[in-house]
Amino acid sequence: LTELLKLSLILTELLKLSLILTELLKLSLILTELLKLSLMLTELLKLSLIDTELLRLSLMLTELLKLSLILTELDKLSLMLTELLKLSLMLTELLRLSLIDTELDKLSLIDTELLRLSLIDTELLKLSLILTELDKLSLILTELLKLSLIDTELLRLSLIDTELLKLSLMLTELDKLSLILTELLKLSLIDTELLKLSLMLTELLRLSLIDTELDKLSL
Repeated sequence: LTELLKLSLILTELLKLSLILTELLKLSLILTELLKLSLMLTELLKLSLIDTELLRLSLMLTELLKLSLILTELDKLSLMLTELLKLSLMLTELLRLSLIDTELDKLSLIDTELLRLSLIDTELLKLSLILTELDKLSLILTELLKLSLIDTELLRLSLIDTELLKLSLMLTELDKLSLILTELLKLSLIDTELLKLSLMLTELLRLSLIDTELDKLSL
């Protein structure tokens, strides 16, 4: 009877171990789900890299659009300068005609012709001043264009730095998850070994019950 009592106590302990192993088996299933989540996170990281490339292309297209607008403005200025050149040529032609008229009428209209030439010279001087101002404006526009390109490049670099920082944070989080999953995988291997032990214990329990039944029969 003492031996049977000992066997009963051992079987009780084995039963407790079996229950513990059952819980560990549940934990193993949870670890399997976490591994699936890790694979999903890997896919999300790939999609994030694709989004980064698309954003970079969008920024490049924005820069091209800005350059296109600047070129449009430069074309407008070029057309204005062309018109001013035409006006200058017309004034030159008028001056030539005026000189011819002056030669024809110089004996009778010297004072009038001089006055008219003075007015024309005044207008030409005004046009020359306008052209000088336009040249200055053209230089200013060139400098502004350079500054705009520098600002655009700085903005693009700032956006790239921001995206790199975000990616660095995401990679840090993924490294943490990878370490956690590694530990969980180790626990899963331990659970597997414990499950094997549980099966062995279950077999021993079954043999013990058979011995108990045999003892009863012998009694």
